[in-house]
Amino acid sequence: MPSPIVAAVVATMVLLATYLSTAAPDLTFWDAAEFMTGAHTLGIPHPPGTPLWILLGKLSALVFSSASPPRAITLLSVWASALAGGVGAWMASRWIGARGAVVAAVMGGAMYSVWNNATETEVYGVALLASVCMLAVAEYAGRYDTAPDQRIRARGVIAFLAGLAVPLHLSVLVALPATVALAWRGPRPTVRAMISWGALLLLGLSAVAVLPMLSARNPQLDSGNPESLRAVIAVLRREQYAVVGLWPRLAPLWLQVGNLFQWADWQVAFGLHPLPTAAVARTALSILWAWLAVLGGRAMWRHDPRVGRAMVLLLVSATLGVVFWLNMRAGPSFGVGVLPPGAGHEARERDYFFVLGFWAWGLMAGAGAASLATTLARRLPAPVATLPLLVVLVPLLANHPVADRTREPVASLPRIYARLLLDAVPQNGVLLAGGDNDTFPLWYLQQVEDYRADVAIVTVPLLGAEWYRAELAGRKLLAPEAVTRWPGTDAVLRSVMIRAGEARRPVRVSTLLGRGDRHRLAPAMGWALQGLVYAPAPTAPAGTVVLDDRAIRAQRDQVPGAALAPLPPASDPAARTAQELLRCTTITSPTDPLLVSGCNGA
Repeated sequence: MPSPIVAAVVATMVLLATYLSTAAPDLTFWDAAEFMTGAHTLGIPHPPGTPLWILLGKLSALVFSSASPPRAITLLSVWASALAGGVGAWMASRWIGARGAVVAAVMGGAMYSVWNNATETEVYGVALLASVCMLAVAEYAGRYDTAPDQRIRARGVIAFLAGLAVPLHLSVLVALPATVALAWRGPRPTVRAMISWGALLLLGLSAVAVLPMLSARNPQLDSGNPESLRAVIAVLRREQYAVVGLWPRLAPLWLQVGNLFQWADWQVAFGLHPLPTAAVARTALSILWAWLAVLGGRAMWRHDPRVGRAMVLLLVSATLGVVFWLNMRAGPSFGVGVLPPGAGHEARERDYFFVLGFWAWGLMAGAGAASLATTLARRLPAPVATLPLLVVLVPLLANHPVADRTREPVASLPRIYARLLLDAVPQNGVLLAGGDNDTFPLWYLQQVEDYRADVAIVTVPLLGAEWYRAELAGRKLLAPEAVTRWPGTDAVLRSVMIRAGEARRPVRVSTLLGRGDRHRLAPAMGWALQGLVYAPAPTAPAGTVVLDDRAIRAQRDQVPGAALAPLPPASDPAARTAQELLRCTTITSPTDPLLVSGCNGA
């Protein structure tokens, strides 16, 4: 077999084995459970809807039907990320040789954020594969020895993949500047060729039509209800989130760049110091990887300046370019003491937005190690000269402890928390939820596994979206006049409370929801803690909290002791929050510190 194919197969198999051994066996927190629900039911997750990913997720569910339903969808991320490494090795083998290409691809795939997204249900593994495929086709299109007709066809494939970025995930387009730089060789294209490329671009873009087709089926998960052209555009543009522009900056630009460097410092050996702060050993390895990337970029430039320019452009556009374009707030662990008190922070660490950039960094560092081995081979015996290639073991070994999702209690905590939260609601009740982690896993259990489908979940942060209020009105949980005219959160919450009362549906409020929301829901009464939920307590003074000892005791008996075991290092903060809320079932006194803080909402 040709050496590029051998390199691709070996890199894919190494990464596949790595990811399979550490992939989540069940639900995970944040968006994963929502994507699983969408894939299994052909529903539409939060904007931009990712319709192409949903179809691929459904295909993954069919292909891997022998696995559990959550695992079947996670395997899409596993295979896509491993194949991205294989395609990268195939591409790089022409620059640095097959052996160096395998090392480079594995180093790229072992970067912390790349590995983390390869082992759960997310869009970034598939987006990475699409980006790398686009780069590989562009590399072929820009070679000296590529025939003119093959060059035209290859550029047509690039146009098609660029069109697929919109229905898949817009992060694919981050690779477009480097793709153009790689493919920019040969005579000026003809008008006929450009028309054909435009047609192929539109063909890829046409997958957006899946959105209204899915919505027309009226799935339970139908974010944005994109059945009209205006609604489709609103979903694709993510209008429900009030997307910010480039200015004013939500945090100082220098601080946003500093945040990027914080996340970059996690990539090579996060397991050596699994905390957000810097550490000597970990940061030293990060600096070493930066130096190796410089060596790798120089080796690529010497092979072909076109390749060197493109890889530098890829690294810059997928890191600093993303920082500038997204204009994010400071991460939850960054900027403390620098930003003014009360300044907003992101709800979670956003290192996953830079998966392509960190993958490119790892690939270039691997190329640098290969270049160093080649230089040493001219002066030293072969066994000694190959020692630089062993640096590939650093991220594989150092990141394994923090990227392994199979360990308890992390592996089962999302399911345990979601089931107990549903079980805390009486039959045919209404649960007011506070966000992603007390909503998405519950949606999955209800819609995919048909568990406690009698519970109506009302997610308070979504009430500002008209499509969501229309859904609640369709379920008789909101007055129809509150759909098109936004009366404010207080009025909508009171409408939900009134409608639930008229239908004799008991209302419960998740402990993840703030006490301010409980007060807006029913300002004239108190609330009784029942473990993971609050129940209205009409006889209690307004705004006070009492304990329903019997309900708390019943929930406490259902919490497995293993669910409260110490979490592994670098666990998702959502897991820590879930454990804190599970401990609400241990409260026995109104003076318990848990009741004063986490269990009483923020």
